[in-house]
Amino acid sequence: MTAITSGRDDFDSISEGCFLILPQAQRTATQSKSKIGQKRKRTTRKTQGKVARRHVDEQQYIPYQGFEQLFNNEETVECMKIRKNAYEEAWKQTQTIIDDILFDMNRTALDKIASFVETSRNSASQGLVHLPLHEIPTALVFAGINTPDHNAQFKQIANKLSENNNNNFVALLQSKDCNNLKSMMKVMIEQFLSIEIESMKSSNQVKQQQEKGEHEIDEIDEDNEDDNDEGLTSSVGNFGNTMFEINTHAKLKRASKLPPYDMQILEAWYRHVNQQQTKNKRQEPNLVVVLEDLESFEANMLRDFITICSEYRLKIPIVFIMGIATSADILHQSLTKATIGLLRIEKFWLEQSDVWFNRVLETVFIDSVHTLKFGARPYKFLLDHFYLYDFSMGRATASLKYALMHHYYGNPLSIFTPLLDKSKQEIQDTLKGWYNTQIINEHHITHLRMLSSFRMHVDAIADHDPQRALRLLDDDDSEFLMTDALVDFIQGLKRYQHEFQYGIELIRAIQSQFTNNVGMRKSKRMLLLAALESVKTGLSNSEIILWPTSLVRKLDPIGLDQLVKRIRPIVERFGYSLPEDWNERLQTLLGADEAYQRKMEKKLAGMVLPDEERRSTETAKKVQIESMDHLKHVGTDKTKIAIEIADWISETLKSNLRSYTTVPMYELVYYTSAKLHEKSFSAQPRAAIQTGLGQSYHYLNCTCCTGKNKHQILPSEHDTCILYKLYLECGRMINLFDWFVAFGYVLEREKRSEPLNEKEVQARFVRSVAELQFLGFIKPTQRKTDHVQRLTWSNM
Repeated sequence: MTAITSGRDDFDSISEGCFLILPQAQRTATQSKSKIGQKRKRTTRKTQGKVARRHVDEQQYIPYQGFEQLFNNEETVECMKIRKNAYEEAWKQTQTIIDDILFDMNRTALDKIASFVETSRNSASQGLVHLPLHEIPTALVFAGINTPDHNAQFKQIANKLSENNNNNFVALLQSKDCNNLKSMMKVMIEQFLSIEIESMKSSNQVKQQQEKGEHEIDEIDEDNEDDNDEGLTSSVGNFGNTMFEINTHAKLKRASKLPPYDMQILEAWYRHVNQQQTKNKRQEPNLVVVLEDLESFEANMLRDFITICSEYRLKIPIVFIMGIATSADILHQSLTKATIGLLRIEKFWLEQSDVWFNRVLETVFIDSVHTLKFGARPYKFLLDHFYLYDFSMGRATASLKYALMHHYYGNPLSIFTPLLDKSKQEIQDTLKGWYNTQIINEHHITHLRMLSSFRMHVDAIADHDPQRALRLLDDDDSEFLMTDALVDFIQGLKRYQHEFQYGIELIRAIQSQFTNNVGMRKSKRMLLLAALESVKTGLSNSEIILWPTSLVRKLDPIGLDQLVKRIRPIVERFGYSLPEDWNERLQTLLGADEAYQRKMEKKLAGMVLPDEERRSTETAKKVQIESMDHLKHVGTDKTKIAIEIADWISETLKSNLRSYTTVPMYELVYYTSAKLHEKSFSAQPRAAIQTGLGQSYHYLNCTCCTGKNKHQILPSEHDTCILYKLYLECGRMINLFDWFVAFGYVLEREKRSEPLNEKEVQARFVRSVAELQFLGFIKPTQRKTDHVQRLTWSNM
């Protein structure tokens, strides 16, 4: 170590370092001479981008999108393709459900925003004051606190405004693309110009551009490259009919000498567009500027941007749509009174993400029969992660997609999941075809028999139907399991899902009958959670069923009649029926009460005397006896029908809301693998970093770094890993020189053909120290010279 610790160099610091990246070699003189005075041909940047992306895609091509043959490569390729196609179709259906719910949820708000934009130029019709004329119509859209979800919501707004019936051009601005006022103006102008080019040019112009494109664009002089290298951020809006999408790869040829952020370009472009619209007998278009995340824009830049746009308001009909995550107070905090005076503000509210989340859960896990379901633990994790962490629609969507990927990528029995969407005959024909063509083999049969629900089913029928139980387990009769019994199992899963949905709807209708007991009412998502967590008995002994049943027994005839009328449509919608005599008996009770009440009023009219004059006569006693007999008779009938209705409700709910684990082959539909799911969406970066530094072979998959003792320091490990293990042996203050010497001793044990160079050790040490400081393990300190302070102590 004497060579390492010597100090002969002028610069011998072990706490500071500089890393150099040498430039590429320059062109040779012969190459430069041969290109003097010549024009070089090059393809457009758009073409180069396509070629580069295609080259990257070819290098990163993964066959079958990562699907592999399971059963140790004994699964057939056809079976793997079935799983792949099933996953794609399942995710397509789930994505459609998610997008449709988001659109339907905000349909009313989108229509109001579109109406506001369309009527923004006709302020007189709404009774608004015309002055000042440069006032900009502004829609404040409150989109919720989770800003990452705003992108999807505001794209829907842009799509709505860009439809055929709407005469609007839309530019979608995000704070990440608008670092200063120039870039903000430039992005807005480029988006508007690119929309015009994509939507307004005729087919003749397209042909002319195609004919001239190769001659005008492909050959570009080297001297003009710097002027034309800057690509424009475009937006494919297809004025009038297609979806709104930002495209950053388009490049437009600009003949104007004005800078790209000058509003005169937009003014001249709008005059041209207006002429085209007049020829086509269409209204003047509105220019809608959508500021997606208002809180993230710099305040001074936003004030200047609004002021500039207001000056051009008389020439260009600009409309603002501003997305707000918190409250309108942010507008008063960011803008001055003078700037706010330039805006004519109207407020709109989008639905919050929890409404979307509840509807997605109800549609995917309750209403849909053919979608993948969650078990108790994954479902609870999904709820907790949404409500306790981020309220993120994107994270919930990613969680659903990850569950689908995990189910279809790693579960060989997932080929049977798409069969839920088919009829019984189609299921039988499909299974027979797979069995005869050997797409499903003995491995599928073995895995089916290893399922816990299958074993429970066999044990349950072993006593009363031993012959069927034997056929299910007989290897020589595997065709019966795959083409006959499995059909019944899949039909049982469909029937259970239908009954479960019926039970959920029924209990919700019963809960709505008792409006005073708000604390006992449960939402659909909580009912589903309670049903999933009751693994053994379901909800048969739960308060969710016992509570409404006890209240039904106490209802009077009027309440019972209302309850029956409330649940009858639900019962008939699911193909069931109520007892026919309930309605007649309830009407009889209600009619008897009314008739008897009128009769008693006539008999008792004039017979009631004051207390001091009241006397006990035979007529009064007779009336009292008749009243008691009537109350006993009515009470008996009322009690009977109330008990019948309560018992029917109890039996129906207990049979329909039973646990999913009682259904044979539930593993084909229910996703219960929670550990990997939780690990993926509840990341622990510190534990991962410490594992990577302390046990690097878990990530590198190498055998040279695996030792009997995980705390052993091997010279073959990465430099940062070596320094980290030495770091674990240090105290609160770490002497850099001692650390450096220990690091050098470890490196000396490397098997090298050449002796270790001191400068190399020093450079590697400085780099490793910088990495540990970046990861947050150490920080510089002024207490001692050439010391650093240790920041972490627990070794996970």
